[in-house]
Formats: sequence, structure tokens, C-alpha cells
Amino acid sequence: MAHAQQQILDALHSVLAAGGTVAAGRVFVDPIDPLQPAQLPAIVLEESSSGESAEPFTISSLERRELTVQVHCIISHKSSAAADTRAFGLAVEKLLAASPTLAALASQGWHMTSSRPVLNGDAEILFASRLQTWVFAYLVRPEAPDILL
Repeated sequence: MAHAQQQILDALHSVLAAGGTVAAGRVFVDPIDPLQPAQLPAIVLEESSSGESAEPFTISSLERRELTVQVHCIISHKSSAAADTRAFGLAVEKLLAASPTLAALASQGWHMTSSRPVLNGDAEILFASRLQTWVFAYLVRPEAPDILL
């Protein structure tokens, strides 16, 4: 079985790809190549630089872990980009907050910690995005980090 981190990223991918946002099925996990304009709008999921944290839980030698994930809601840059990325982010936020799949994996809860606009790209290709940071909390046994409890 995959590590708990990968299971959460896979679940995020599934929920968002099936969720009916403007990205449709264009949801990418840890892409290694830059997105091209033909791939937009899109959602990019990646583990944040803070990654996963772990702390002892008081019951039965369990660990409570938190995985921090960045969700990029990306569109082509245009004059309405700020409002468009807010609307895109809202759709993503509603899908993630209501997901029974995520509830099953993140038994200790999940929530968004921040949301902000981002402009990126070069002079020829500009992208606008809404960057959301989400934290997913769950329990594992230290010897079995692939089994979420």
C-alpha cells in the first residue's frame, strides 16, 4: 500500500478531477514539467515545503501526523483573473470541505490555512492562480505509515 501522504494526494486528485470545476479532469500531482496554455485551467497539487509533521499521540503508541498540501487553481491571465481565481478557489474549497473520501483518510480533520492570489509565468505566457494551503491530519502507527487509522 502507498504511504499515507500518497494516499491523501491520490484522494485529492480523484475528488478534484471528478468535482466539476472549470479545470475538469486537468488535475496534476507533482508535475515535473511546466504547464502549457492548452492545459489551462488546471489544478496542481503538491506537498508543501513543510511536508509532513509527526507527533506522538496519547493512545496506543500512535502518531498524529499532518500533511500540508498546496492546491494551485491556475488559469490564463486576463483582466478578470483575480475574480476568476477566487471563484475557482471557492469551487475547490467546497469540494474538499465536503469530501467523505477525505474524511475517511484524514480522521483527525482537515482545513485550509491560507488562500492567496499568485501571478507567474514569463512575458510570453502569464498564469494567474489561487494558491490554497491545506492541512490534513491523521493517525498512523509508526511501524505502518501506510495504514491510516
